[in-house]
Amino acid sequence: MDIILKLVGYTRSRHNLTFLYQYHEITFTTTLWYSTVDFHQLEEEYGQEYMGKLYFHILLFHGLKILSLKPTHLDLGEYAKYWSPQLQKVWERSVEQCLGQWRYESGNIDYSGVEVIAKDVPELKIEPIKLNAQDPPLLVCNGGGKDSVLMIRLLDERAISFDTFSINFHTHAYPEKMFELNEKHLDYLDHPPQKNHRQYIIESFLNSPAAKLHGVEDLEISLMHNDEDLPNAYGVFGILPIILQEKYTSICFGNERSAESENVQVNEQIINHAWSKTTECEILYQQYVQKEFIANLSIFSFLKPFSDVLVYRLLAKKVNPISLALAYSCNLNPPWCKLCPKCAYVWLSYMAYLAPEQVKAIVEVFGEENLFDCSDLQFYYRGLMGLESHKPFECVGEIEESKLAFEKCVERGVTGKAVDSYLQKARLDKDEYKKLWEKYNQIDLSYQYLPQQFQALLVKEYQNLE
Repeated sequence: MDIILKLVGYTRSRHNLTFLYQYHEITFTTTLWYSTVDFHQLEEEYGQEYMGKLYFHILLFHGLKILSLKPTHLDLGEYAKYWSPQLQKVWERSVEQCLGQWRYESGNIDYSGVEVIAKDVPELKIEPIKLNAQDPPLLVCNGGGKDSVLMIRLLDERAISFDTFSINFHTHAYPEKMFELNEKHLDYLDHPPQKNHRQYIIESFLNSPAAKLHGVEDLEISLMHNDEDLPNAYGVFGILPIILQEKYTSICFGNERSAESENVQVNEQIINHAWSKTTECEILYQQYVQKEFIANLSIFSFLKPFSDVLVYRLLAKKVNPISLALAYSCNLNPPWCKLCPKCAYVWLSYMAYLAPEQVKAIVEVFGEENLFDCSDLQFYYRGLMGLESHKPFECVGEIEESKLAFEKCVERGVTGKAVDSYLQKARLDKDEYKKLWEKYNQIDLSYQYLPQQFQALLVKEYQNLE
């Protein structure tokens, strides 16, 4: 039976976009509010057709999440004029990778996505524009976590100008709370950004009972932990209105090298929870955006040459306890749920690498609780050690990085059930430890997309660290 998901359309006001989708008799909406964007102004400057093409791309990629209801067809409707072989390539790869975790966890590993229904109309060709960079030319994506805190601290130390962008990724949480969590550490900079752009997402699909109430069997699809890949996939297009208005020529993410590693492989399918943070994804989207929208926009990840080991070692050296205590990494119930693999992994790494005064600040934030003793986290700690079927589905380091962190905790005399489990079941021998320590303490200069000034900055920090 054909199950059609239709892109019904969008509306826009001066500061927001609302997208409408139809799945059988159900309709879903996604509304984006922008704190600093004026769409009337953008349409006057860039034209209705150019902006209409951009609106369609945001509409299309926000529809990725609804594919977890297993439609068989995607009806582009009046937007078929924007469909092209290049877009099909980006779309199909995004469907394959961004839904990987959902396919694995829901038992739909063979679901291949949708057949696109597009009217036989000529493709509407719209040439990309070239921006004249303003000051600052750099927009930094600030998620409020340890990577963002470190990246922004390194830029601030050198008085490199930048503005920031934040998104209320956790659509079930009160948006203002999320933005306050994201931005609080910016108050402690010597050279704070002039503009902190915000994008508010108001959802009717995520966390809805759609699958349960409409007969899609055995699917629990509307859970945030299944959809972390999606914001970066649709987010590149969602950021473009800010780029166009402010004339930024660079988008900077804080993704580190561990984002490249898979969580599990099923037959020939490699499933990476953090695929949208990989270099492959970055290149795929950058090349498409440059060809279709902004010819001179660069997209890069500031920390990609660093392993998580180096990131945490630099945090210990560069970030003051107050700023570090303001950072959060939990994706389930921020700032810290103390029940998820991300909380488990960050606690492990903090205890392994932070300086004593930083550890004290972190322990106070966690309410004096030792997460190594938390019974709800023992499964995740085993997964981090490689004792379960796969690494936890979260943005965590590689298994070997987790083992190194456990070894550092042992050296420091840190105790707890998870540490005992490591000692009994997963401990590295001395030769393995030495080999892995050397491996993960090397800077990787093979990443070709970091601007030269930032690569030189990281090399200098690495040299000082060693």
